[in-house]
Parts: sequence; C-alpha cells; structure tokens
Amino acid sequence: MSILKCGPSQRSFVLAGAAIAALAAAACTEPRRADQSKPAPSAQPEARIELSDSLAAPGTEVEVTVRVVGARLASMTARLAYDTSGVRFIREEALSDGATRVINPQPGLVRFAAIAANGFADGRVYTLRFSVIRSSALRSFDLTADEAHTISQANLVPALRRKP
Repeated sequence: MSILKCGPSQRSFVLAGAAIAALAAAACTEPRRADQSKPAPSAQPEARIELSDSLAAPGTEVEVTVRVVGARLASMTARLAYDTSGVRFIREEALSDGATRVINPQPGLVRFAAIAANGFADGRVYTLRFSVIRSSALRSFDLTADEAHTISQANLVPALRRKP
C-alpha cells in the first residue's frame, strides 16, 4: 500500500478547488418550491358620507347619502350626528330600490335602519336632505354604525371603516 504525499502547493490547489466546488454547489441551488405571489388584499368595507354639494352656500339644500362599499350590505342600523347650528334636517329622500327603511330624526341626530334582502345594489343605504345654515357645518356629519350585515349575514361592524 502506498501513501501519496502532497507538497504545500498541491494542498493549496486542492483546498482552493474544494472551496470553488462548494461555492458553485451553493450558487446553483434551485428553490424547492416556487414562490407564490400573495393575493391582493380584499377591499375593506367602508361606510361613506357623500354630500351632493360640499361647498353649498347658506340657504341651499344638500343631499347627504350614506353608502357602504367593499361588501354586499343587506341591513344596517346607524346614527348620523350633525351640528344643529349649521344644518337643519328637512326630510328623507325616497329611493326606488325596493329596500325597507325607517327613520327617527331628532335635533342633531338622525337614527335610521334599512334592509334589502338581496343587498343594496349600489351600496346606497339612505339619502337625507338638509338645509345649510352655515357652510362649515357640512363637515360636522358623523356616522356611527350600530349594526351592519352582509347578505350572507356576516357582521360588518368590526371591519367597517368610516370615511367622511
């Protein structure tokens, strides 16, 4: 049996070759599974207060629409608060979408409920008419959803964002 002996220059060459082979092996590895793109986040349900004219002058009337987007809303009970020194409630507007609606207006607060078995097609839950006393009061509308459910009976209130 013979043992091969290597000189210092041959050992350096062998070690360098082993290091290059290890680096090449590490650089050429393929991922074991393909990276999947994450799905786009679903739109979060959002309650909106829409004004027919956000710059309405005193003495004019504006329509205030409560609309929910991002989910197929089937029912909602809510409160719309407002500044009585700047706007005055006049009436609810009739909507021809077949939904059932009830309203309880009080000075500074309008309570309402609406239900549509197949959902509100365009998300419009309620439309109310106000008279403008002071234009700056148009920013005072504040919506609070007490109950909101989708057509599949899912509770939307915990996920519902409010957008003025």
